[in-house]
This record gives sequence, C-alpha cells and structure tokens, in this order.
Amino acid sequence: MKWRLLVAVVLLVVAAFLPMKPAATWASGDAATGAPAVAPGPDSLVDARRAAGEAAAQASLLTSGTGQLNDGVVKLDEGSAQLIDGVAAAHSGAQELSNGMVELQAGTGQLAGGATQVADTVGGIVDQVVGFEAVRGQVIAAIDTALERLKDSKNPDVAAARDALTGLRSQAQTAQLPGDAVAQLNQLKAGSREVANQLSVPGYAYHDGIYSATNGAASLASGLGELNNGAGQAREGVSQLRDGSGKLDEMAQGNAQKIDAVRRALPAPTPVAGSAGSAGSAGEAAPSSALAPLAAMLIAALVTLTGFALAAAAVFPGGRRWWVVASGAALITAVGFVLVMVLGVSMAPAALATCALALALATLAAAGLTWMLMSSFGNGAGIGAAAAISVAEIGLVGWAWKQAAGGNVPAVVESASSAMPMHWLTAALSAAGNGGSATALWVGIGLSAAVALLGVVGLNRPRA
Repeated sequence: MKWRLLVAVVLLVVAAFLPMKPAATWASGDAATGAPAVAPGPDSLVDARRAAGEAAAQASLLTSGTGQLNDGVVKLDEGSAQLIDGVAAAHSGAQELSNGMVELQAGTGQLAGGATQVADTVGGIVDQVVGFEAVRGQVIAAIDTALERLKDSKNPDVAAARDALTGLRSQAQTAQLPGDAVAQLNQLKAGSREVANQLSVPGYAYHDGIYSATNGAASLASGLGELNNGAGQAREGVSQLRDGSGKLDEMAQGNAQKIDAVRRALPAPTPVAGSAGSAGSAGEAAPSSALAPLAAMLIAALVTLTGFALAAAAVFPGGRRWWVVASGAALITAVGFVLVMVLGVSMAPAALATCALALALATLAAAGLTWMLMSSFGNGAGIGAAAAISVAEIGLVGWAWKQAAGGNVPAVVESASSAMPMHWLTAALSAAGNGGSATALWVGIGLSAAVALLGVVGLNRPRA
C-alpha cells in the first residue's frame, strides 16, 4: 500500500520544480501585469496601466544601458590595470635604456680617443711605407751616379766598391712593394681615419646618432615616468567610475523592480468579449476572458476540503466506496463548474470544459491522497494527517496566490506551493480562464490525474 504513497510524494517533490508560476497563468510573455479583479467593473485604470507600461519600457532600456555601461567599465578597469602595469614596465625599460645609452656614450668617447691614436699611427706608418718608393728611386739614382764616377778607376779597392754598389743596386731594384699594396695601405689609412672621425668628430653620423639616441632615451624615460604617475591617478578614477556604474546599475535594477511591482499591483484590463487580445482604447491588449486567480484559489480550496471529506466518508459504506467517491466527485465538479461560470467573465466553452476536467481530476486527487494516507497509517491517523495537510495546503497556497496577485512571491514559497495539489488546480483554472500559460495548465491537470490514479486504484483494497 505504501508504495503508492511514496510515488505520490515523489510527484509532489517533482512538481515543486515544474513551470507553474502563478503570474504565468494570467500573463503571457515577460511583461509584468496584475491579476484580473474578482469582480470586474468599469475600467478606470487604463491611463495608469499605460503609464506603468511606458515606464517599464523606459526602465528596460535604462537597465540594459546601465548593464552595458557597467560591463564596459569593468572591462575598462581590467584593461587599465594591464595598461598601467605595461606603462610601469615600459618606464623601467626606458630608464634602463637611458642609463645604457649614457654608458654607451661615455664608452664611445673613450673609444674615440683610442681610434684617433690608431688612425694617427696608421697614417704615419702608411706615409712612411708609401714614401719608400721615392727613397728607393733616390738610392738607385745615387748608386748609378757613383758607378758612373768610378767606372774608369783601376784601383782594386775602387773596383771592389764598384762591384758592391752594383750588387746593392740590384737589390734596390728588386726591393719594391706589390702593385696593390699601396692602394690597400691608403684604404687602411682612410678607413682608420673614418672610424676615428665617426667616433669623435661632431657632424658624423655615428657620433651624432649616439648623442641623439642618448638624449631620446632620456626624454623617453622622463615622459614614461610622467605617464606612469598619471596612470596611477587614472586607475583611481577608473575604480571610482566602476563603483559608480555598479551603483547606477543597482539603482536601475531596483527602479525596474519597483515599476514591475506597480504593474503587478494594478488589476488586469477588464475583459472584452470577442476581443481576442485586441488593443483597447488606451492601446493595451484587452483579454477576451478572465477568471480572478483568487477566485480560482478559493474554488481549489473548496475542492481540496471536499475531496478530503469524500475519502473520509468512503470509509463507512463498505463496498459502496466507489459509488460514494464517484457521486461526490461529480457533485463537487458540478459545484466548482458553476462557480467558475459565475465568477469567470466571457469564458469560452473550451475553457469551461478544461476547467471541468481539472476540477474532476483535482477532486479525485484530493480524495486519493487522503485514501493513501488512510491505507498506509490507518483510518484515524490517516484522516488526521490528511486534515492537517489540507489546512496547511490551503494556508500556504492561498497566501502564495494572494501575494502573486499583486506582487512578487519568494522563490522558496513559490516552489513549496507548486508541490501541492491545490496549487495545480488553481494554476489550471487560472490559465484556462485567463488564456495564460498552456504549460502550467496541462502540467497541473497531468499531476492531478497521476495522483488521482494512484489514490483510487486501491480504493476497494483492505487498509492497513
């Protein structure tokens, strides 16, 4: 017997997470709107609803803008942190570059002195080597003159000297530099002098480039230092901007919530038969039918109590339990149907038929849940538990739907209410009467049918 009760409990828990929000049963889309009035009359709130709708549209644009602003400022804050770190690193690198260029300039000055000495030395040596050709020619000419003077002398010493001079002339004749050596020596002289000039003489590219690079590195380091100091102040400003944009977004969100609360507090437009959602005189959609959610909730409370009473009454007739439950369910369905017709406005036959189905299944569900408790724990304990659950159900579901009719309901309370069969019937009746969420309508009917099947399937079986 208890397995059916366990399955029913599982259904109740699952129902807490199914889409059966009260507001969805009388409003379509995301726009907040109040519940239909219990006793519709002349609509004197047209202008108020129109103003609230325009305010909600403006608030939506405002919240979208402040949200984008806040996101942009957050990204700016994150990017500014990276930028400031990059500027600090660039400043540090520029300072090191400036110091290095100063050292390079000092080293270039020292190198210039050495290069000048090398150029002077190389120039002197090259001049001496290049002048060797002239000296060699002079030596050969002097030897030729001496030999001419001594050619007629018979003196043996003179003859020996003449032979020595002849050999010396031959050596001097052959002792000459290669043809390209002089050109290479001149290039060496010019190159060493060019290096010395590049390193030490103003106006030369390397000398002026080193000095310009040194000055530029110093200016870069100074500028990045100022930028680094300004970046710190900019970071503080961005942080303040982030805090301000966050507060502005919170205020915009709060403003939108307050406007939604105002719209929920205003009753829905008075139904106009055959309007089918056409625009009224104020440009707002006028529903074709309506059933006040509070009226649906009261009818559901009546069904919950009478369903419990049916199960309790079925204890006594013995074999006629089915007859008691069936006839009682039919009577309760008829009463609820009449109440829906009386309290509803311009409801279509299909909506009325759907309400009748929901009422019959909800009655059987209430009776079945009570019977499962009695079958599992005995008549006395089961009836007491069912009575306590019914009272708690009426109190919680009634409060939740009363709050939803004019404002927001806490998510925990809304979930707890959705787990109760009375909520399922209320959602089905309100959705059918107000053209609301089809999901809430058929989920409520389906859950009622499941619990009703679990309860009545063991109606004639022995109880624990």
